[in-house]
Amino acid sequence: MQKDYDYVIVGGGSAGCVLANRLSADPAVQVLVLEAGPRDWNPLIRTPAGIIGLMRSKRFNWAYWTEPEPCLNQRRLFWPRGKTLGGSSAINAMCYTRGHASDYDAWEAAGCPGWNYASLLPYFLATEAFHAGGSRYHGGGGELAVSELLSRNPYSEAFIAAGAELGLPRNDDFNGPSEEGVGFYHVMQRHGVRCSNAHAFLHPVSKRPNLHVLTGALAMQLELQGDRVTGVRIKRGRRMICYGRSEVVLAAGAVNTPQLLLLSGIGPEQELRQAGVPVRHVLPGVGRNLQDHLDISVIWRSRDRRGMSLHPSALPRNAKNALQWLVQQRGELCSNVAEAGGFIRSIPSEPIPDLQLHFIPAIEEDHGLRLGRTIRYYGYTVRTCFLRPQSRGQIGIRSANPEQPPRIEPRYLTASGDEERMILAVERTRELLAQPSMRAIGKMELTPGQNVRTRQQIRDYIRSHAETIYHPVGTCRMGIDSEAVVDPECRVHGLRGLRIVDASIFPLLMGSNTNAPTTAIAARAADCILGRLKTVSPGRSAA
Repeated sequence: MQKDYDYVIVGGGSAGCVLANRLSADPAVQVLVLEAGPRDWNPLIRTPAGIIGLMRSKRFNWAYWTEPEPCLNQRRLFWPRGKTLGGSSAINAMCYTRGHASDYDAWEAAGCPGWNYASLLPYFLATEAFHAGGSRYHGGGGELAVSELLSRNPYSEAFIAAGAELGLPRNDDFNGPSEEGVGFYHVMQRHGVRCSNAHAFLHPVSKRPNLHVLTGALAMQLELQGDRVTGVRIKRGRRMICYGRSEVVLAAGAVNTPQLLLLSGIGPEQELRQAGVPVRHVLPGVGRNLQDHLDISVIWRSRDRRGMSLHPSALPRNAKNALQWLVQQRGELCSNVAEAGGFIRSIPSEPIPDLQLHFIPAIEEDHGLRLGRTIRYYGYTVRTCFLRPQSRGQIGIRSANPEQPPRIEPRYLTASGDEERMILAVERTRELLAQPSMRAIGKMELTPGQNVRTRQQIRDYIRSHAETIYHPVGTCRMGIDSEAVVDPECRVHGLRGLRIVDASIFPLLMGSNTNAPTTAIAARAADCILGRLKTVSPGRSAA
């Protein structure tokens, strides 16, 4: 096996696939992609509704657990993350949303010149293959297929109707001129089949002779010579070193990228010493600034059986759906499960939407890990999150052992005000579900349940039931201050030959799902790497 490459990309996930595509377009450049998981061969990955099974996978899912959360009754929360080519884009709900324009303008204001909405929109467009073609807000010639849902459950239609009854605007395009309102999500699918970032960016160019992909390759440590990163030490049956003549690019995500840096002796000095890792480069911000969307569910049992279910009576219908998808890629298995949703305001005075809703025409509990009521009943679930939390957590390591899971401490609700917004999220969701269109199909509220009414009772419910909606970012923050990890060209401060390109560099969590933003930032970062784009990169401030 060749061991010397121009670029070594650590992580074959959402960002890594984009980088592999863009960097290997030059036939004179040798590119290696290292992915710890297996190839994305599982049929559940291509089947949109297969997300239900992928949540339980240990082969294609890192299936992490957090440390006990102090504001969530000391619960350990399940954190699924993709562990295959395509990363989390291979196991997520495929919702294509970009966030509010002001989210990215806030990045620039936070010390990231060139990363505002106007600068990023061309990359959203360049990477998108929108089903209706190109327009002011959509790209028609990119790689990532974005389409309307081919299967829409009647319960989802009722949810959108209820929004209109509540006075919320109908929004058929959350990525258009306005994000606010309720509607169906656009999904990352092509002709009823999941379009992960691997299928969009990596597989179509896999025959390039200068592009090499190694799966089952666990990155153990970065190789350093002085202040230069020269390669990556990996374990793939045996241990070996893959050298990057030009650069090593970390694209392992908001959890694994800071983990690898810490294992390599790059990070906060005290934490490295406590873990028994020799200090190679002090960088205080590594692993800090973890942000995520905390989610709370309201679940109803329905009066009829039109929703999705594992109830015995649904067996013939589900069998028919499976056959229809296998033959035609049509039917209910084209559903992304989180079919409809919206962006709304928790209070009228909010300048932009601060809550996101995902509507599921089925009873979904604990990420689908608990199926008891999904088997017993038909129903529906609304998962709602506060979009711009102030709470900050961190990613750490327990020891110098690369095969030991990282320490994940989101510290949800530790910032004053976050819990209040979550209470408002429950109240607003209940208000929507109380509208005539939903009352016509709803039999009874299962959770929180009719006995949970006061604000204190709702607070207790949140603390005992809230979960992640899978949007961790920020653990290797971009910026120029002393806590920033990378500069506005994604170069790691104080080191040569090392960049980070994934959701870990987001300075702030945007108000949306995170795969579309990760795809866009990877495309822009590729231009930085290739010298096509120079951002204004002032030196670190003294702050």
